[in-house]
Amino acid sequence: MNARLTPRLDPVTEPLYRLAVAASVISPSNTLRLAAARLAEEGLGAIPVIQDHQYMGLVTERDLARALANGATPDDIIEPWVRTQDPTLAPAETGAAALRMLVEHELTAIAVVAPERHFVGLVTPRLLVAPVEFESRPRQVGGMATPFGVYLTTGAASGGVPMWALIASGAYMFGLFFVGAHVALFAFLALPTKAQIPWIYDLMSFVFFLLALRLSPLAKIHAAEHMTVHAIEQNEAITPEVVARMPRVHPRCGTNLAIGASLFLGVLNSPWPAEQELRLLIAVLVTVTLFRPLGSFVQMWGTTAPAKAKHIALGVAAGRDLLQKYESQYIPPASVPRKLLHSGILQIMVGAILAQLVAMAAYEVLRVPVTQRVISAFLLPFGP
Repeated sequence: MNARLTPRLDPVTEPLYRLAVAASVISPSNTLRLAAARLAEEGLGAIPVIQDHQYMGLVTERDLARALANGATPDDIIEPWVRTQDPTLAPAETGAAALRMLVEHELTAIAVVAPERHFVGLVTPRLLVAPVEFESRPRQVGGMATPFGVYLTTGAASGGVPMWALIASGAYMFGLFFVGAHVALFAFLALPTKAQIPWIYDLMSFVFFLLALRLSPLAKIHAAEHMTVHAIEQNEAITPEVVARMPRVHPRCGTNLAIGASLFLGVLNSPWPAEQELRLLIAVLVTVTLFRPLGSFVQMWGTTAPAKAKHIALGVAAGRDLLQKYESQYIPPASVPRKLLHSGILQIMVGAILAQLVAMAAYEVLRVPVTQRVISAFLLPFGP
């Protein structure tokens, strides 16, 4: 997937003819007033002065101040104040040479000049900072972690692993639940009879599922997915160094929604208070207040884990793949069915259902007693 990605521009090693930007020029007979206007328009810190089609020098804002301080008026010509002694560089030289010269001579810009004093363009310190490659970016990005890498989507376009990896992720997640639920069942049956309360088993199943997820590679890939989404939405460069600095908790993660739903249903179905209307109000207040902080806590300590370099590389590859498609292709507005398809939820459910079928068939083949089974019907997508 990432084999065809365009390599990032490294300004330090690039030749100046690729880095230099064109600029409006003035002649030495133009006025200080016109020079000031061109400086404001260009925003490059300097304006080239051309005489008889040959490069003469630069004019900067400092030169305008110097002219005014020496009694010149805005309508005087610029010629006496042109910086004719400033060094120039040839087009074939690199950004490293420009950087050295800018620092040594304390310049705001340096002219790139070809043979016969032909002006090519200007190089400024700003141009030597690696630019963000993808100027066109979606405002929001969703994503999912899979055993095979990161999946990212805008709702209309997607990047990263293909759809079948999402199906595999659904099956993988169900497998983690299945293992965690069986471990919880064995631990639950070992408790004293008085302690074998259904909600205790539900809690144990949830904890063992989170533990299994946290210890799996999927938690690290999940973290890399979040970190990549943060970098995209903050208009940062999509590189391993930048993505590695991003937080691994994301406010729009599905974990928050799952925690919110669990809080709401848990309070709503509790025996206290007896009045249903009051219980509904309390459920809403508890959910609105706690679902984000509790969801962030579960993300930090359950559904994600510190990503290693290989996991961050998966996120970077998916992010660059998505942004290249978003920038280079026409993406029509997404309809609701298209958004649902690209969300990955349907594929996750399909994978979970297929895994459940396998588990239920294994129960029958192995003749596992009903009391030792953790599933007896379809779970969508998975759960106790």
